Parts: sequence; C-alpha cells; structure tokens
Amino acid sequence: MNKWTELVTKTFEENKHKAGYKLKNAMKDAKKVWKTLKKRIFKGGKKELEVEEPAVGGKSRRKTAKNSRSRKSRK
Repeated sequence: MNKWTELVTKTFEENKHKAGYKLKNAMKDAKKVWKTLKKRIFKGGKKELEVEEPAVGGKSRRKTAKNSRSRKSRK
C-alpha cells in the first residue's frame, strides 16, 4: 500500500463510527491532511506517516521471452 491509501484507510477507520460517513468523506478529509504533509516534506519537516518498506518487497516480475526462441526460429 502506498502512503496515500494508508492515510485514507486510517482516516476512514477513525471516523467510520459517525453516521453516514463514507469512503468519499474519508478521501476529502485525508486530502486536507495530505496537503499539509506535502508542505512539510518539501520544507524539510518531519513526516507524520513513516512506514518501513520491506527489504525485499513488491511483486516478482514475470520473466520475458527474450531468451527463448521465437516460433519461427524453432523449426
């Protein structure tokens, strides 16, 4: 998950007890916080959300067929 989705999820979890609170409301609320975080980041301030990235992470990439022979060259 990227930091934006983490922020939206966190905002939604904190406010979902309110009647009629939906994900779109969480996105609007998180947008305000996101703008202040971006200002802090570019001014050199400390980030509020610090998430450790996995040392070996992400999806493994699918191997391409560059090394394998094409159908025409197999004959």
